[in-house]
Amino acid sequence: MPPEMQGAFLFAGCEEMDLLKKKPIRLRGKKLAELNKEIHKRDGCTCIIKGCGRHVALEEKFHHVILKSQRGSDTIENGVTLCLYCHTEAHGKNGKALLNECREYISGIYGG
Repeated sequence: MPPEMQGAFLFAGCEEMDLLKKKPIRLRGKKLAELNKEIHKRDGCTCIIKGCGRHVALEEKFHHVILKSQRGSDTIENGVTLCLYCHTEAHGKNGKALLNECREYISGIYGG
């Protein structure tokens, strides 16, 4: 396709990748519980935020690095253990900094 035609068939403001998005993975029941257990095991049942290190009980659900509202999936590469305090902060005023730290942690393990 000639350069001047590229994007001509896309909706205004959309990028080509937007049209090819994959449906996020959503787990329930036993599969979600198993994923939660795997994430806790990987993270040593501790909060991954630097300087925190509080214990995170297995009953606490993992935190999504890419939020579900932003099409984040239920995968081991998208979950971290956060204590209740840090989890609350991640959804509050310091959210960006904590989410960036979560992303850096995951990148350090899985690359990307």
